[in-house]
Amino acid sequence: MPSISDLYVIAAGLDHPEGVAMGPDGTLWAGGEAGQVYRIDQEAAEGIEVANTGGFVLGIAHDASGRLYVCDTGRGAVLRVDPRSGAVDVWCDAAGGGPLETPNYPAFAADGALYFSDSGTESLDVRNGRMIRVPPGGGDGHVLDLGTLHFTNGVCVTADGAVHFLETLTPRLSTIVDERAEVIAELRGTTPDGIAACADGGFIVSCYYPFHLLRVPPGGGTAEVVLDDPTGIHMPTPTNVAFYGEGLGSVAIASLGGQAVTGIDLGMAGAPVNYPDVG
Repeated sequence: MPSISDLYVIAAGLDHPEGVAMGPDGTLWAGGEAGQVYRIDQEAAEGIEVANTGGFVLGIAHDASGRLYVCDTGRGAVLRVDPRSGAVDVWCDAAGGGPLETPNYPAFAADGALYFSDSGTESLDVRNGRMIRVPPGGGDGHVLDLGTLHFTNGVCVTADGAVHFLETLTPRLSTIVDERAEVIAELRGTTPDGIAACADGGFIVSCYYPFHLLRVPPGGGTAEVVLDDPTGIHMPTPTNVAFYGEGLGSVAIASLGGQAVTGIDLGMAGAPVNYPDVG
């Protein structure tokens, strides 16, 4: 099993990146806490700021043309970013008849619908997280009726169309089945944040604390630790994760508590994400 000594730096000098994602051409992208949108130059091991939202960039998804869809908690919206021009426009800033509170983590379905977590408050006593679906073309989102959710976070949509999501403050992984949330893995003792689907049907989950990457087996069940940073020096508060590289055989890790996106080869491959043509 790989250890923390196998971790390598993909890009340094970033402003506390929470989000990381691979675009359709294989390029990695990350965000910053002052609204930066970074294209990662792996040869130079640095991030190049190509746009700025003026807010705080969290999770990232892409369409087929390479445009980025970023959850911006500072602006309370999902924003679309054109990496060529730097233009930023609103994709969704309302759902259920009201504003978004904490848009956090987006993922596209194959048909161009965008699912994202609106986490709600971080209070342990308030459970107001939401999962939201934005129709192809953008606009107001539809709040999925999934019951009480406790700080919704990482989201992924697998090839079968299933939507999977994490809750951070009641730590668990759920799959939306027949319009309801079905818990497939309890992640007690952790604060799960990011998720990426594996080619074998399992999942990699990054934990804000303790500083772990977990693997959830296909179909759910007991998670195992596949990477541990016991000190938090090398992988401080890992947030989002994304498979990248040849055969999707490597994992990129964004760490909000640090200033780098790091990488690791875990000996497993990722599942392709959706890059829909949204016009």
